[in-house]
Amino acid sequence: MAPIGRSRDWEPFDNGELVARIQAVVRRSKGHATSVIQTGQLVVNLEQRTASIDGRPLHLTGKEYGIIELLSLRKGMTLTKEMFLNHLYGGIDEPEFKIIDVFICKLRKKLAQANGGANYIETVWGRGYVLRDPEQMDRSAPQKGRRQVEHANKV
Repeated sequence: MAPIGRSRDWEPFDNGELVARIQAVVRRSKGHATSVIQTGQLVVNLEQRTASIDGRPLHLTGKEYGIIELLSLRKGMTLTKEMFLNHLYGGIDEPEFKIIDVFICKLRKKLAQANGGANYIETVWGRGYVLRDPEQMDRSAPQKGRRQVEHANKV
């Protein structure tokens, strides 16, 4: 019987398959069993490093893709500018925080252009940004407005 963690035989293997298996293990360790993450019509393919809306590819720069990738991996979580800088630059020659605002602005324009104006990236004032399904944001917006009006009437 072979010791735990060791294979009995070394068989020839394809390097691509090895890389794919390693990426799958890393994805699962981050909580994602699949390499495709969908938010509304936005689809991010982590393996191919592509993003599309309604099946149409988005033409993103490497940094824009890195931002949409991180937002997708942490969908629904507020991400700080520091988190984006760490993801994009890994602590090496990091620019100022303001560059994240520039990337987000350009990314929002590309997303809106591709889907008729829907907003996927929400600003959390003073904290950062969060990726949300635009349809869910639209459904919650009237409720927020109603609560504000009700509160104003009470005061």
